[in-house]
Amino acid sequence: MTTDTLKARRQELLDRMPDPAHVMRASLITRSIKCGKPNCRCANGEGHKSLYLSSYCNGKTQLDSVPKAYKDKVSQCIKDYEDITALLAELSCINLELFRRREDDL
Repeated sequence: MTTDTLKARRQELLDRMPDPAHVMRASLITRSIKCGKPNCRCANGEGHKSLYLSSYCNGKTQLDSVPKAYKDKVSQCIKDYEDITALLAELSCINLELFRRREDDL
């Protein structure tokens, strides 16, 4: 790849970069919980399904309940984190190659 092509690709990646203000490194999981009431439908079935945000921060894994109203927003924050991570990996490769070519425009 030419140096100009690398620089153009780098700018393209920067232009696609999501706003990092609300990124979250986490996962959404669904848990089925039995409430313990003997006559509840969950006693003989799958349980009550609830959505949780699973995250690892400061050496701890945490689960946080996610209200239905927040599901789409939280999903977008997780996707933005994944997108940024992938874009940063490619940007790093480009910048390493530009460094190896001793380009001043790092």
